[in-house]
Amino acid sequence: MHTKIESDVEVIVTWRIGARIPGEPGARERSNLRVGDRLVFGISGRTGEFQPGVAPSIGAFEVYDHHLLFSNFTTSATFVIENLEGGTELVKVRPCQLDMVIPFEMSRILIPAGASISEITVFTPPPLMLGPEQAASVPESEMFKLDKASKYFAVLVALCEPRLRGSSMAAVPSVQEVVERLRGTDQFRGANRSSINYHIDYLTDQKLPVSQWAKYLDEGRMHSKREALVAFALRFDVVREEHLALLPDLSRSRGRG
Repeated sequence: MHTKIESDVEVIVTWRIGARIPGEPGARERSNLRVGDRLVFGISGRTGEFQPGVAPSIGAFEVYDHHLLFSNFTTSATFVIENLEGGTELVKVRPCQLDMVIPFEMSRILIPAGASISEITVFTPPPLMLGPEQAASVPESEMFKLDKASKYFAVLVALCEPRLRGSSMAAVPSVQEVVERLRGTDQFRGANRSSINYHIDYLTDQKLPVSQWAKYLDEGRMHSKREALVAFALRFDVVREEHLALLPDLSRSRGRG
């Protein structure tokens, strides 16, 4: 379901301004768009960053007919739109592709710019949702039945954590890294590689249809059970951002490390 934008509601587009300074977040500029507005942009020759109105134009945003549309005017560059709330969820806007509907409520748009990547953040209004009386009722037995208080679910959340915290390209933690991440809790006080591997095997073989899903990808090959679990859990929203609260405080974990 695409996000519907009412005529009196704004879409917010933000981007970094000024030169890149290592270790500094940098200032950000924003533009508020309403239905009927169009924002054409290019890449600044001075900073290498996104800049509205600069020539030559390489793309455009347009709020049209209650949807946010995005166009790629280039002949060779693919732009990537990531869901800021969806881990690895993304769509590609290929060269010369016009009027793609941005399907996410909160998006990060990545644009190759010479030796760097320019980043734009886009916020649209929440999508329309069905009321409880209209939604389809699916028996629990037909969905994933996971105990959120279990050890195996905590292991799954720890595996997904790096990608949930903002980077779809983050490496999946090793088994030893999961051990260290969870060891500060009473549940995992005696955790080791064997016990974590047991939970990973249990999730893959008993709780989630990962092997069956993998048949649709890469001729059924799974590069690792950890990678397959993370890809499946994030794609189907089995693990979401709110589940990070089940993990030990990250600052304390880093302090122990």
